[in-house]
Amino acid sequence: MKNAKKRIYMTLFAILALSILGFVTMYSFNNTQNQRKTIIHESPQINLPKGVKLRIGKGSVSDIEYSPDGTYLAVSTSLGIWLYDAATFEIRDLLTANNHGIVSIAFSPDGKTLAGGGQDRIVYLWDVNTGKRKKTFTGHAGSIFNVQFSPDGNKLVSVCRHSTNLWHVRSGTHKETHRGYTYLRSSLFVSNDDIILASAEGNKVQLSDQLTKDVKMALGGHKKNVKSAAFSPDGKIIASGSYDTTIRLWNLPDGIYKKTLKGHDKSINSMVFSSDGELLASASRDDTVRLWEVGSGRHMKTLKGHTADVKLLAISPDKNTIASWSNDHILYLWDVKTGKIRTTITGHLAPISLISISADGSTVAIGVSKEVQLWDLSKGVHEKTLFGHKGAVDCVAFNPVDSTLASGGVDETIHIWDVGTGKPKELIKGHVSPRDIYSTIRCVAYTPDGTILASSSNDKTIRLWDADTGRHKKTLSGHTGAVRTIVFSPDGKTIASGSGSDDGTVRLWDVQTGKEKKILTKIESGVSSLAYDLEGQILALNNNENIQLWDTVSGELLRIFEGHYAPVNCLSFSPDGMMLASAGWDTAILIWDVATGVRKEKLTGHKSWVNRISFSPDGKTLISTSMDGTVLIWDMLSEHSRPIEDIR
Repeated sequence: MKNAKKRIYMTLFAILALSILGFVTMYSFNNTQNQRKTIIHESPQINLPKGVKLRIGKGSVSDIEYSPDGTYLAVSTSLGIWLYDAATFEIRDLLTANNHGIVSIAFSPDGKTLAGGGQDRIVYLWDVNTGKRKKTFTGHAGSIFNVQFSPDGNKLVSVCRHSTNLWHVRSGTHKETHRGYTYLRSSLFVSNDDIILASAEGNKVQLSDQLTKDVKMALGGHKKNVKSAAFSPDGKIIASGSYDTTIRLWNLPDGIYKKTLKGHDKSINSMVFSSDGELLASASRDDTVRLWEVGSGRHMKTLKGHTADVKLLAISPDKNTIASWSNDHILYLWDVKTGKIRTTITGHLAPISLISISADGSTVAIGVSKEVQLWDLSKGVHEKTLFGHKGAVDCVAFNPVDSTLASGGVDETIHIWDVGTGKPKELIKGHVSPRDIYSTIRCVAYTPDGTILASSSNDKTIRLWDADTGRHKKTLSGHTGAVRTIVFSPDGKTIASGSGSDDGTVRLWDVQTGKEKKILTKIESGVSSLAYDLEGQILALNNNENIQLWDTVSGELLRIFEGHYAPVNCLSFSPDGMMLASAGWDTAILIWDVATGVRKEKLTGHKSWVNRISFSPDGKTLISTSMDGTVLIWDMLSEHSRPIEDIR
């Protein structure tokens, strides 16, 4: 009897042990799977511009390439080139250029050198191991959009809109080989003796010999225009992708048609061959990547996961991994054998056109495509993402007195969010643009007491809403064009609005009655930014390259600030009203002494035009966003002595 009980206990113990082991194993497996799909949001704080204490975002992506030995994955961006460890996906370095980002990159055959070219018309060479710049080649007359080494590594070819240039890597000498241009990605084949450029000529691919300047042949057959092309590594095959959703393969040098690959539902954005030429990957506007066996033309797999059209591709040298980049601004790393996602890397943001800072200065909200992202301002860490808009988000604003956030977009809706939970509270509809006008909510703003939310739209109106319930209160009508920007006075009694060039007026409205108080001025080029000073008597606005300061009571023009050499599109007063920050298309942020009109500082660091600037509530930092896909947090700790009253 005792032995029977003992056997029962031992059996139960074994079952329990196996169950625990199974649970642990399953947890470990799931945990491993989760780790393999880790999303990397952080923005490493390396190579920061002078005066910047924190950067959010790693820049918008333009090209991706694996090193020949598969050690690195290089991602070229508006900031420079990020080097990722291809095994761990950790960032190893950021290689920077002079004034602009890098559009196209290429590793030398030995993997020791990385070449890049972009909008500043300069070809850069970096030492991959040290990250130091080795050489620069100048001579292009336009932006560079393709670079490639010869197989022996002695020559480098770079292509811009106006010409193709052949560089001798050691000496740096070059010759212009041909005038003409193509925008087809991966459309360049370089051997030790030949340079062949593929260009789109309607529904044909034209191949030109860049050394002899002869047109070799035109490959036709597509039913619609050609959009992309790619050469196999040995130059014996060219693939052409079209708006007709098909891919055609051709033998070279005879130009004999091989086969047509069908499967995508929309146009082919780009293609890339594996290093041995046996595999072809194609990216499409249908949000997918497809893998093809080149020899047979067999469709192998469809990689699904992107939520927007896929733009860029790279295949690791061992053919085990495919990297893809799409307009959802996520870098996907795929397992070729299984077709599953290994890892996704985020943080390479889209061009950023809007920001808002929470009242306590701890969080910044930025609009990225259809999302609103919340980032910790002290650490530069992504906190959460708010999903709900069906189109791009065009404006965001924190409520100054509670934990809510408003966002508006091209879907003509306004979402009210609970910042703490990340969940939506209210959905507001009411703005409706005529069919012939591009529809969007252009701006949202709260009164200082947080009770009223205002919104402006391309429908030429401003609407006032109950900030808590979303109930419509008033519609302010009078503008004859889209209302680009709105701002409340510090006492919340007046709202100022600025319109585009089809109207151009700056108007002041009584918030309580909804009546127009006055038209302050008219700017022929339109107004995209307004800012009230601390007391609400001075209103700053942009007029092309200049900034105007107006007395809102007398309607008098007080001062004009001149210093930008391109249009200004954003303004912000410091909390004490003594400084005014301005920025725009010339990429620089200028800091002005409001009382004297003297420029105090010039902040440079963005690689493309600046879209929004805002002082933190304590005035210690300035936040800026740019088309380069980054948010920069600037240290503004400095003394300002003269009071704003001196201007009057």
